[in-house]
Amino acid sequence: MSQVFKTFMGVFFILILLLTGVGIISAQMDVSAALNYKTDVVTELENSNYNAEVINACITQAKDKGYEIKIRTFVSGGASTVYVSPNVSDTTDVVMAEVVLTYPYKMFFLETALKREVRGYAR
Repeated sequence: MSQVFKTFMGVFFILILLLTGVGIISAQMDVSAALNYKTDVVTELENSNYNAEVINACITQAKDKGYEIKIRTFVSGGASTVYVSPNVSDTTDVVMAEVVLTYPYKMFFLETALKREVRGYAR
């Protein structure tokens, strides 16, 4: 009888370990997707020379993907403007941009949902 109990406990712990491992891998895949998206946004901003339409499209696309994005543009005089919604109008004197992407960090087995943030700079 004790052998059955030990076998059941072993299978139970292996199942918990397996589910936790799958949750960690899934969460890491979400992190990787967010980092790749942040890199894509920075590249698009640099390649478009901080075009207002590109900034609007990046903000809209981030919301569609479930991210929160904040793009801060800097002009040569040092002033900055923060954009969180797609209403960018004039970006002619922009020399640099900071991209802050907030993404959900979820582990389905532990039922945790945290928000993490990653930053990137377009120069």
